[in-house]
Amino acid sequence: MQRLKIEKQCRLSDMFFYYVIKIYGNVGGRPERAVETLFDMPKFHCWPSVKTFNFVLNMLVSAKRFDVVHKVYASAPELGVEIDACCLNILVKGLCKRGNLDAACQLLDEFPKQRCRPNVRTFSTLMHGLCEIDRVEEAWALLERMEREGVYPDTVVFNVLISGLRKQGKVEEGMELLERMKLKGCCPNAGSYQEVLYGVLDTGRFGKAKEFMCWMIGEGVGPSFVSYKMMIYGLCKENLVADVVWILNQMVEQGSVPERWMWRRMWRRILQTMFPRNVSHTDIMEK
Repeated sequence: MQRLKIEKQCRLSDMFFYYVIKIYGNVGGRPERAVETLFDMPKFHCWPSVKTFNFVLNMLVSAKRFDVVHKVYASAPELGVEIDACCLNILVKGLCKRGNLDAACQLLDEFPKQRCRPNVRTFSTLMHGLCEIDRVEEAWALLERMEREGVYPDTVVFNVLISGLRKQGKVEEGMELLERMKLKGCCPNAGSYQEVLYGVLDTGRFGKAKEFMCWMIGEGVGPSFVSYKMMIYGLCKENLVADVVWILNQMVEQGSVPERWMWRRMWRRILQTMFPRNVSHTDIMEK
């Protein structure tokens, strides 16, 4: 690199430095050398593109090198880099990872100063961070703000809010939000339905969970194997054998293989209703 620096006939491109930085950061595990290379680019008569600059920022955030992130961000004018929305989104992600949600939310005011607009990724990152620390009401306020500013929420945004509502035990609100998604022209994915189903299962309302599971399957979305296990455990506990049979049949139709303990638990419940209490159900099953 030193020889290339003094070689006047050799011109290095931004793409060359991008791959060098990528090797240092991703392959070599040396983020400090990646940062040094970024700062050395002007010495080779090459100025970093915003893509290269943002790659370094994102690499530092992923490596949790928060002490260096601000230094690199502040060097943008010296490196001739014009800050864009992607750059600010990386900073938002870094602040959320660090747990500094107040600063991350305040960063929304930095977008217009840099002649940028926050996008759906900006809001979804902030909402996820807020829901993680049980500040769901503030996440809802961001949903209203993004709609006022003409930023249309996507499936990720709604899934984040549904997950936050689940943590607060607000299952009915989660179901309503699922319907609201469709009215907004946003198609729920498997994660949307599954998060609501987990919320119902968390409350122990297995009859309601079965109803939602039927609706879910009718929408063409298959429940997860974990939710089937939770359903079987809960239904057996409530002695709802017919519903357990239905669940096992659904698993088979979906292509899942019920585990042995599921069948044993179901048959144990059936035998408990057919034989007196003084008869060993284990002995009967073995016979």
